[in-house]
Amino acid sequence: MNSQVQRVGFLLIPGFALTSFSLAVEALTVANTLSNSPLYELMLYSGDSNSDTVLSSNQISVQTQQFFSEATLDCTTLFVCAFRQAALYQNSLVFKKLSQLHRRHCRLAALSGGSFILARAGLLDNLGCTVAYEQRAAFQELYPSTVLQENFFTVNQDILSCAGGISALDMVLYMIARDHGYDFSARVSEQFLQDRMRSETEMHRSIRYLRLRMKSETLGAAVEVMEGNIEQPYSIARLANKIGTTTRTLENVFRRHEGMPPGYYYLKLRLAHAKKMVEETRLPFSTIAQTTGFSSQSYFAKCFRAIYGQSPSELRREQYNRA
Repeated sequence: MNSQVQRVGFLLIPGFALTSFSLAVEALTVANTLSNSPLYELMLYSGDSNSDTVLSSNQISVQTQQFFSEATLDCTTLFVCAFRQAALYQNSLVFKKLSQLHRRHCRLAALSGGSFILARAGLLDNLGCTVAYEQRAAFQELYPSTVLQENFFTVNQDILSCAGGISALDMVLYMIARDHGYDFSARVSEQFLQDRMRSETEMHRSIRYLRLRMKSETLGAAVEVMEGNIEQPYSIARLANKIGTTTRTLENVFRRHEGMPPGYYYLKLRLAHAKKMVEETRLPFSTIAQTTGFSSQSYFAKCFRAIYGQSPSELRREQYNRA
């Protein structure tokens, strides 16, 4: 492990997102705690030239230690924290210092709307970046030469950016892994009850579960359990019991929000998993049938054809001919 202390700055732009800032600070602080010696020295800079106290987007104030416009350029990493009205921020001294830090190969990491600040400083031309979801349209309009990516965090050598929220933790864990190795980063992750950096697929799934739960708590809970039990699917009665509801309620919820009974939804979910395995692997159909909870290959093939209009073998042959 590289034990050299890194000086890490946090540039707080008025209206910054408190959650992503807090998670980044906590992750680095946990890294210091778990290490035999300090790894990161943290410094808070104000991006408000008129005050050393900066208000977050939810009106909670954070006391900084120095004005960024007056700071010496000795950071090895600088987090640019912005969110509300980030597109309107103007401070030529801040933009100039960011450019100077970049030329000195300081690692720059934008949290939430921090990419607006880096783009305004001219540091994201023809590069990819990530911003908070609700700011994507505005960013694309203002900075068409910057490639706006859908990833939860983006890495371009020494410039990183994330969408904010829990993705800030994922990005900082990645940075810690780069600095001190994956195993150490995993130890830091465990302190947040997160056993590893989540994959993009897992993050998308978490968002989907949240959206389902916004429709109906019962619906979201049921789908989450369904997806966790593909190989050995539950009966609808057992599923209802697992999430603390009744079969009748489950039936009503799925018909209301998905237009189908839960058993059919579950079947389509399992077949979607099976279809992906047919397309992306050369596993025997008997293995795919078993892995997705079908009692026999013939029943699997029948259900598959009913949903997709062709048998698994026809689909695979089609994929093979297309390759």
